[in-house]
Amino acid sequence: MISNNGVIKMKRVIAFSCYICMLCLIISLQSCDEDQNTKEELLQFPSLATLTDDNNIPIIAHRGCWSGDSFPQNSIAAFQKALQLPILGTEFDVRQTLDNILVINHGASFDSLVISKTNYADLCRKTLANGETIPLLEDFLRAYVSVETNVLMVVELKSCSVERVIEMLKQYDVLPHVLFVSFSKNYCNYLVQRGFGQITYYLSGNITPQSAFDAGYGGIDYSYKKFEEHPEWLDEAKALGLKVGIWTINNMEQIESYVNDSIIVTTDFVTKVYNHFRE
Repeated sequence: MISNNGVIKMKRVIAFSCYICMLCLIISLQSCDEDQNTKEELLQFPSLATLTDDNNIPIIAHRGCWSGDSFPQNSIAAFQKALQLPILGTEFDVRQTLDNILVINHGASFDSLVISKTNYADLCRKTLANGETIPLLEDFLRAYVSVETNVLMVVELKSCSVERVIEMLKQYDVLPHVLFVSFSKNYCNYLVQRGFGQITYYLSGNITPQSAFDAGYGGIDYSYKKFEEHPEWLDEAKALGLKVGIWTINNMEQIESYVNDSIIVTTDFVTKVYNHFRE
């Protein structure tokens, strides 16, 4: 026979359990609402419309406009130059310093200093060829919002916190003008989980278009060498509705061939390519 104290304790346990279940339900519903909001925002992204905009040449400036323009790669100057041209987008690489500052640099090291093992202030003791210090992601975003442009920012995620990158892009209200690219499946899968799959392109080239589609990626962006090995992947990707990008081509004949086939081409010689198509 259960004592009065036992009955009271049991009622408390049941009440507490009901409270926990209700709390979990509320959190779950809020999460669903956030996911739905994210999906609705993505459906309205100008970037997705820009991918089929005939006014923009479907090329990506690899690390900005630097080759032939006398700017260092991944510099603010190269980035600003790219924003002046009617091209699809400009790519840059995001890394994170030892003290968790998001910076722009292609390689893991900046003038012999390993970025992930160096504080930002120490990196600033070195400069790019034009005198710029290593750019912050925030520097690029400030430069972007300071001009009127429909050039996309192609954000390559290297070694960094993807969540911190997303938060900074949100802070500057530029997510509608971003495509994410990465060699990391983990990064790409995280973006898919966050609802950004359709603006996430995988770079490594080690999975088929079907696998990329099944993973929820919006596109594949592979080396031209990979497509030479698997030419059938181009048609397979298009049949699945995936966007197709190809890197990094600096041969004009190849560029023309791929661009005419509705493929996005990443190139170092952006100004040269732009002038060629403008003629």
